[in-house]
Amino acid sequence: MSSQIIGYYSTSKEKLLNDFDNTSALMKASLVARYGKEVAGTLQREGRQEYEKLIPEIPYIKGLRARLFNSFLLITAQELATYKAMKKHGKAPEEAWELCHEALRLRMAEIPQWKRWLLKRFMFSLLVRKVVASRARRQQKVRFGDFEVEYLIGEGDEFDFGVNYLQCGNHTFLKRHGGDEFAPYVCMSDIVLSDAMGWGLIRTQTLADGCHHCDFRFKKGAATQISSKTPEVQEAIERIRKKEAEQGTEH
Repeated sequence: MSSQIIGYYSTSKEKLLNDFDNTSALMKASLVARYGKEVAGTLQREGRQEYEKLIPEIPYIKGLRARLFNSFLLITAQELATYKAMKKHGKAPEEAWELCHEALRLRMAEIPQWKRWLLKRFMFSLLVRKVVASRARRQQKVRFGDFEVEYLIGEGDEFDFGVNYLQCGNHTFLKRHGGDEFAPYVCMSDIVLSDAMGWGLIRTQTLADGCHHCDFRFKKGAATQISSKTPEVQEAIERIRKKEAEQGTEH
C-alpha cells in the first residue's frame, strides 16, 4: 500500500494557485458569456479562494506508481473549488461541471500531440499488459492512499484490460469537503482524459453513482463510451456531446 500525506502541498501553494489561475483563465470566456463580466470576476475570485483553502487538504500519495492518482486529485480539487464558489451564488452543479469540462478539454489540447502519442503507446504497451495480467491472475487488490483497485484481463474483443475502483480517493476527497452532489459530475472528467490520451475508456458505473465499484475498461483504438447512472449527470453528458458535435469539437 502506498501511504498518503495531508498537508504536503502547503509548501507549493503559490505554484498550485498559478495553475488554478491558468485553468480559471480558460473558463473566463464562458463565464462572461453566461453571467456577465462582474459575476464572472466574482466567481473566479471566490473559486481561487476556495482552492487556496483546499490546498492543505489535498492528499499526496507516495510512490512513483501513484503519480497519475496525484494528478487526478489535483484536477478534482480545482473542480471542487469551482463548484463551491458557484454553489454560493445559486448555480447548479451541472453548470459548474460544464465549465470544468470545457476548461479541461482546452488544457488537454495544450499537451503536444507527440506526448499524447507516447502516453497512449505506453498505456497499451506489452509491459502494462503484463503487469495487469499478472495482478489479475493473482486477483490482487492494490491500495494507493484512499484508492483501492483490482485488475482484469480483457474478455474477447470487448476490452484489452480493465480496472475496478473499489475505493476512489477522488470520491473520498469530495465527500470529505462538501462535494457529495458534485461527485458524479467530477467522474465525467474522464471523458476528456480518455479522448485526449486515447484510452478508449468504456465505463457504465461509478462509486459516486452509488454503485459497488467503478468499472473502467480500456480498448485500444475505441471511442470513449462513458455514461452515468445518475439521471441529471447523464442528461448533462448528452447535452454536452450534442453541443460539441454541433461545434465540431476536435478530441
